[in-house]
Amino acid sequence: MNDKRKEQVDRLENIWRKQDFSSFLKKFSSRPHLRIRAGNTIFYEGDQPEKLYFIKEGFVKLYRTSEEGRDTIIYLYGPGSVLGVRALTGKDRLLRHSAEALTEVTVVTIPRDEFIKAASEHPEILIDILHVFIERLNYTERKLEGFILTDSTARVASFLSDLAKRFGVRKNGKIDLPLSLTHQRIAEFVGSFRETVTISVNRLKKEGILKDDRGKITILDIKKLNEHALIKD
Repeated sequence: MNDKRKEQVDRLENIWRKQDFSSFLKKFSSRPHLRIRAGNTIFYEGDQPEKLYFIKEGFVKLYRTSEEGRDTIIYLYGPGSVLGVRALTGKDRLLRHSAEALTEVTVVTIPRDEFIKAASEHPEILIDILHVFIERLNYTERKLEGFILTDSTARVASFLSDLAKRFGVRKNGKIDLPLSLTHQRIAEFVGSFRETVTISVNRLKKEGILKDDRGKITILDIKKLNEHALIKD
């Protein structure tokens, strides 16, 4: 078994390990970085982008708008995330959601034809794309279970635990969440009312699980947070 083959087998056996698109795009994408201001839309539902988006800096919400004009937030992306995978691999190549910058965002793109050419020469990148689908599937399943089986505090805890795992900055046993989160913004992500989220956050604060300083959240006890979220270590 040659070294390339061993590398691919190792990646498959450890597919849970976070993927690294930055080095891939640095090597294969020659396009200049896009800088997008907070509140601006990166792409709209129904677009046919013909490219992948890699978030180098900042945070993006993925959402869908109903016929009544109401937005439902689907997922939160941050540094290291890749967007547009479904449109890139789908038969109709259409985006199923819109994406909006929550903070100032730096994005790197790679056209579809360039990605396919690079992937044909370096098929290990396809394993990383598979990881993206698995990560989104796991999140969707947890979110669905939360709506069916748990209360609002569990849903809030699950959302914060997911952010801590993906984007949290660990320091002295604590985890800082790098994105400012008002109770209204949390409510939009967990599908609840702001007042209900406030009650849940205050409960978690009272139990010494987190600190909330005007939207800047620090996880003080990730183990207890996961217990509320019904997440097993």
